[in-house]
Amino acid sequence: MYLFVLTAAAIALYFSMVASKQPRPAVMLAVILWIAYTVYEYFVANGTLCDANCNIRVDLLFFFPVLGYAAYLALQKEPRTGAVAILCLICCGMVALLALAFGYTAAAVIAGMGALIAAVFGIKSRTSGNRA
Repeated sequence: MYLFVLTAAAIALYFSMVASKQPRPAVMLAVILWIAYTVYEYFVANGTLCDANCNIRVDLLFFFPVLGYAAYLALQKEPRTGAVAILCLICCGMVALLALAFGYTAAAVIAGMGALIAAVFGIKSRTSGNRA
């Protein structure tokens, strides 16, 4: 299980190096998502979030498409502002819902504000004629 942790950490390190050379929103979002997934996968691997009998990983059906799409957007030559805003909206919305479900109201409000800002930014980029 630590293979997922090492792989995710290597990908996060790669996108961090890309972000240091070309700081773009898509690359920064990819860095944040891959670091968050690395931490999550570490807690799954050491048994904090999942016991030894955790052999069916349904959570990966959500994580891999989101991480793959974030990596795809980060590797594009042209910035896709609207697509990045939509991905950020989805991620912030999911964090807000999970935080609210676990009783963290302040974190839910902060993530909800992030989702709202991403939605406004996405609408603004669509109406201003940027490629989305």
